Amino acid sequence: MRNRFSSFFIFLLIIIIGFLAFFLGRKSASKTVDNVVMNDVLIKQIAELSALEVQGNASIKSSNIANDGSITDNFKKLFLERTFNISVPYVAKYGINLDNQRINIEEKNKQVFIVLPNPKLLSYELRLDRTDASTKKGLFEGNDEAAYNKLIQKLYTQSKAQLEGNAGYQEQSKEKIRKIIKDYYAPLNFEVEVSFSNELRSKVTEEVRQ
Repeated sequence: MRNRFSSFFIFLLIIIIGFLAFFLGRKSASKTVDNVVMNDVLIKQIAELSALEVQGNASIKSSNIANDGSITDNFKKLFLERTFNISVPYVAKYGINLDNQRINIEEKNKQVFIVLPNPKLLSYELRLDRTDASTKKGLFEGNDEAAYNKLIQKLYTQSKAQLEGNAGYQEQSKEKIRKIIKDYYAPLNFEVEVSFSNELRSKVTEEVRQ
């Protein structure tokens, strides 16, 4: 009788331990998932590492010749022409800069809503070691390094400004960030909606107009 009671007590104790282990494990796993979902530091790191790299060529031409066929222009072309054609490869990166900025993460019913700053041009570099330049000089014209360097600076300023305002590359950057963040949440079976600050402002403006 005593052996039966001991066996039953041990069996009951095993059930209780198993139940507690299951309950605590489930609670711990749920807490871990919540921490992963709401981990804004990790989302910042993912967003900052999702920079879009763009490569291309920037070019500029400068000439004091009108090419209008006039005698004066032909004379100038022979003796005083100063024409530069410069093409330089560039590397640009688009993404979001989260220094001193907060991101907003909300979770509801297995859906995650994330709001990030708008992507912008983060860096821009001219590959001057691969410059392709041609010059035409009149008989009385010598090497003018100052004019050449000034033209390179103008090329840098103009091409950078064009890339800063390039909406197409900004949209590509958004899509890349969205995809990488969605891939991060996919194993957790969460639906993710990633929005950017300028999209929210546009939405608010449209609602006010209506």
